[in-house]
Amino acid sequence: MNAIFPTPDAAGSERLLTPDELEAALRDIGAKRYHILHPFHRLLHDGKLSKDQVRAWALNRYYYQAMIPIKDAAVLARMHDAELRRVWRQRIVDHDGDAPGDGGIERWLKLAEGVGFGRDYVLSTRGILSATKFAVEAYVHFVSERTLLEAIASSLTEMFSPTIISERVAGMLKNYDFITKDTLAYFDKRLTQAPRDADFALDYVKTHATTPELQRRAMDALTFKCNVLWVQLDALYFAYVAPGMVPPDAWQPGVGLVAEAATQAAGPRKTVPGDIPRLPRGVRLRHDETRGKTVLLAPERTFDLDDNAVAVLKLVDGVRTVSGIADELAKVYAADPRAIEADICAMLDGLADKRVLER
Repeated sequence: MNAIFPTPDAAGSERLLTPDELEAALRDIGAKRYHILHPFHRLLHDGKLSKDQVRAWALNRYYYQAMIPIKDAAVLARMHDAELRRVWRQRIVDHDGDAPGDGGIERWLKLAEGVGFGRDYVLSTRGILSATKFAVEAYVHFVSERTLLEAIASSLTEMFSPTIISERVAGMLKNYDFITKDTLAYFDKRLTQAPRDADFALDYVKTHATTPELQRRAMDALTFKCNVLWVQLDALYFAYVAPGMVPPDAWQPGVGLVAEAATQAAGPRKTVPGDIPRLPRGVRLRHDETRGKTVLLAPERTFDLDDNAVAVLKLVDGVRTVSGIADELAKVYAADPRAIEADICAMLDGLADKRVLER
């Protein structure tokens, strides 16, 4: 099927598509309009952008990521069916997480930090292009004001996201020496979350778009969402790639970054007393009954720990600072907390270098 919209019947009226024809029409929209085709994405994936251009992408995309749960909450508020709400609210959990330090937004912040931004600057949303904000906020308004069918149909860009994610991760790891797998960890979970969400939304649209008019509205909604994504890349392309001037209120190279030169000269960041250490998701302490010792389990890795390390890690809860942990241990061992503090910092540095501890 080549037509995007429902086709007229012999009398000139739009013909109701079968569910399979409707799905084919929706997929055709993605094949022609999804932002994987945008010149900026081609440059990004092929390693043709400078580090500052990649930074501009990471910063501006944060605004979209941060608004996704707000968009999904607007959709959720319009659902009168409890079962539907139970399914949809998982999208909010995916991005906000179940606890501080978890979720897709947090992982995007890690991506932005990985390319050099200070977290506070990213969170402030200063320097984000006006066109980016306009497009993202238009999407939030769309799902708030249109029918529930249209709001859900607009999310069907997720049908196409696994392809762009796979290409993006492979291309960026291959072509940019400042990008690591940890930098791109956001995309790991999206490879399973997006197909799950797309399958649900597609089934809903195929079930509820029961007239030619409703089918057209669903396809228009998906087209609109493709345009939202496309416009964001238009803004980046014309501000940072095409000849011209970056808008004065937009991010300028060098602004909001950590002291990169100083960091490189000093080597890996060292743990300081004010840091709040935490174990990343998937990393945990476990007592090995067979060996009679406590170990640190990470995906596909196990680390043996001495008694001192076990004592420290039992107090690593994502709330206590290094100083607070030292104070607790000083009470137990009747020792100088500041001397313990130095030993804890050295031990946590080693775990952070192995990527089984975050600060």
